[in-house]
Amino acid sequence: MARVSHAVKRGSRRGPQKGSVPVKTGGEWFVRCLNSLGVEFVFGTTGAGMPDIQDAMVVNKPPKWIQGLHEFVSLNAAAGYALATEGHGIVLIDRLVGTQNAIGGFYCAFMNSAPVVVFASENVPGVSITTGELEYHYLSDLVTMPGKWVKWSTRLESLETLPMIISKALLTARSPHEGPVYVNLRQDLMASTLKKAELPSSDLCLPARRIPDDETLLKILVLLEESQFPLLITGQSGRHPDSVPELMEFAHRVGVGVYDRRVFLNYPMTDKMHLGFAPPLALPELDKACDTMVLLEFGLLPDLRFGENVKVVELYSDPRRLQDVNGGGDYGGSVLPAYIRAECDATDTLTRLVQLAERRSKTGDKSHLAERRAIIQSKHEKTFNDWKVAARKSYDSERLDAYSAGFVLNANWTSDTVWVNGTISPRPALIRTVVLDTPGSYFSNPSGHLGAVTGMSYGVALSRKRYSPVKHSSGAVGGRITGENRPVVCTTGDGDAIFGNLDSALWTVSHYGIGVFYIIMNNACWGIEWPPIARSSQHWASKTGDFEFLDLDRPRIDFSKLAEAFGVRSWRVSRLVDFERACVEGLKIVRSGRPALIDLELEKYTGPQPSSVL
Repeated sequence: MARVSHAVKRGSRRGPQKGSVPVKTGGEWFVRCLNSLGVEFVFGTTGAGMPDIQDAMVVNKPPKWIQGLHEFVSLNAAAGYALATEGHGIVLIDRLVGTQNAIGGFYCAFMNSAPVVVFASENVPGVSITTGELEYHYLSDLVTMPGKWVKWSTRLESLETLPMIISKALLTARSPHEGPVYVNLRQDLMASTLKKAELPSSDLCLPARRIPDDETLLKILVLLEESQFPLLITGQSGRHPDSVPELMEFAHRVGVGVYDRRVFLNYPMTDKMHLGFAPPLALPELDKACDTMVLLEFGLLPDLRFGENVKVVELYSDPRRLQDVNGGGDYGGSVLPAYIRAECDATDTLTRLVQLAERRSKTGDKSHLAERRAIIQSKHEKTFNDWKVAARKSYDSERLDAYSAGFVLNANWTSDTVWVNGTISPRPALIRTVVLDTPGSYFSNPSGHLGAVTGMSYGVALSRKRYSPVKHSSGAVGGRITGENRPVVCTTGDGDAIFGNLDSALWTVSHYGIGVFYIIMNNACWGIEWPPIARSSQHWASKTGDFEFLDLDRPRIDFSKLAEAFGVRSWRVSRLVDFERACVEGLKIVRSGRPALIDLELEKYTGPQPSSVL
């Protein structure tokens, strides 16, 4: 089944345009190309290497410029927008320094399988710019800098190839398996004068989805039917929300329990085939009877293995197996002994598996499948009841921790709320307590690179927005951002927030009126790093009580004051009752299209005592 371009799929008011149009500069040609392909927003950080592009955006909107104060944040915002829309996230950054600042964002977007296209200005030494501007911040191999974390990178060497390069960049980013693309735009070419130019000539028709042959799929079904207790783990299939109902149908049809790594919402929590969550960097505790594992867009770090008696079926869409391994890199993941491997796209493959399973259900005795379903459903009910009890117990004790905070959030959650989660140490309690069932309602950061979610969250919040332009008599195009104010809740730790340049994100959401609810789980340290230090070979830090490598204390950062500086309504709370009140008020604020922030003071992860060296 061929997939159409983002602009066409979402019913953009601007279908792809064709033919010659009047333009005055290369920069205007670039902007008109983006407009013709339905690009709504361009995320970026201003630099002196792209003045002719930004100058053209004054009289050509959309795309609407979304100003960021740091390239890392802007790139992550584009990734969030791309994931939430299942379209493109477009970024414009400045030359060498902008690319350097954005490198962490490339890694985050790559590991999140986000179809982001990053355009960076570039100066070529000795090539003059027609406007007389200085050329600097150049690097002869700038195009290779983010090379590990992009699907394709190139430099625009002639204006004649501009429409083709833009089309190829957008197509490459969106083609399975999705990921970022990097294109350098020479400033001298963007400043060149023109009279007219050609726009991209065709829609971005994506490749047909890949489905294994029926013989392979039947082999999978026979294996699952004959297994004693098969299980399935999925990590990234839910980045396409239409995969979720297909996976549910498959799980019920063949009687397989599902573990969700929760990078996206891969499986509804209240469905009785849901058995829990796979840790980001480890395996879940599997039932001893498990003899078959289906890995659906789920990769393992190189040191992880299943038991020798477990048959493995791997279904993946990334042929290099680099992007489905949380916290991985260019090595990718384990090469497991596998019974079946298939490179495919999840949604249509699951659909076909269900069709074949339905045919098989009409023949033979399938009573054992009903027995398996009953066992799985019993395990589901016990697991989820235990989580509810733990959260309720924490709430009733009035202790402020991840479980009680999750209990409060869950009580105030609505079906249209979207969660962007960057927490690490509080993560297990939070994801068990906030019950999510709606596909496309959860985004996170599988890269493990700190700081991604502060920008991702406002990109997600813009995913239901449009820019309504109004032309002024001066020739400039103004207007406003309109659309649905669905609440976006961003949970992040204090260390994660600092790494994520929270100040940049706060300025942007305040400036544009973007409804993001930032909740900072402030435990005054990089808590997730303490266990490995405490388990170091000699245990010196643990024995002496030296926490100086970890503590973000004395002073503990007051994020509410930081938010105030940017005109964002904020609270600093240390009691559960105050958190509850702030949640109610904060959600009302973000529904009105304004941001809010709670600085949630938790117990310091390393304990109440300060580091012994302070």
